[in-house]
Amino acid sequence: MPEFSIVTIVKGRRKQLANLLHSVQASTLLPYDVQVVCMDNANDIKPPTGLNVSIHVMGNSQKLPLAAARNAGIKAAKTDNIIFIDVDCIVSPTLFESMLAQLQSQNIIAAYPLYLPFVPETGNYAALKQEAISHPAREHIPVGEPVEHLQFWSLIFGIQKQTFKKIGGFDESFMGYGAEDTDFAMMFKQQGIKLLFAGDYVLHQYHDKYDPPVNYFQSIIENARRYRQKWNFLPMQRWLKAFQKMGLINIDQADKITVIQKPTDEQLRHSISQNPY
Repeated sequence: MPEFSIVTIVKGRRKQLANLLHSVQASTLLPYDVQVVCMDNANDIKPPTGLNVSIHVMGNSQKLPLAAARNAGIKAAKTDNIIFIDVDCIVSPTLFESMLAQLQSQNIIAAYPLYLPFVPETGNYAALKQEAISHPAREHIPVGEPVEHLQFWSLIFGIQKQTFKKIGGFDESFMGYGAEDTDFAMMFKQQGIKLLFAGDYVLHQYHDKYDPPVNYFQSIIENARRYRQKWNFLPMQRWLKAFQKMGLINIDQADKITVIQKPTDEQLRHSISQNPY
């Protein structure tokens, strides 16, 4: 198997990061290096012994520069084979073998998420897998064959550095939450890059969430407008329609978004979701 690097992004979520690194350490293949891009103070991050972990601190983290953080992590990676893992993940012991077996210059490899309804005390995949549930929209995606590009999600993906450069990386004009993954999928489709799923899993550790994500209302609107300008159609349709139904925005026939009001405290409370996914 070729050497590979891991990239992850963290803001807060120190327990989740510790669990992720614990699961990486229990893998059948160990990475050459692990690049942790931190969007807050990194002083309390204590990597386990036995993993070659480098920590990078992003400046100006107030705007949640996810695209820029991902680009920085992949640029810092020491090998040509990159596996990006969201900090909320716990990886299966065989995940890296499964992904690297399929990774080539003309594809991107993803894996399947299973969801935990809590943040566990350790990253022991075997002990936790039976407590996780699948995502109904993702469990039927076929293994090992090209799938629709909009199935891409940056939760877990493998890519070669040359492929990432060919695509152009994540577009850093998308600030905050929303649309940067869909934009990346559009860009790799434009380059003829295929998306395939390996038959392996990550466990997603629980965190509070909103459905729709009204807590990211402003950045979702700004990024939707930016995406519309770039690709001539609106992304995140389900969320935008939910915002419209809540009376927060209006979308006209030309897909122009007009903000009517920001979410109220009551709307924020009522949008908290108990689902693990």
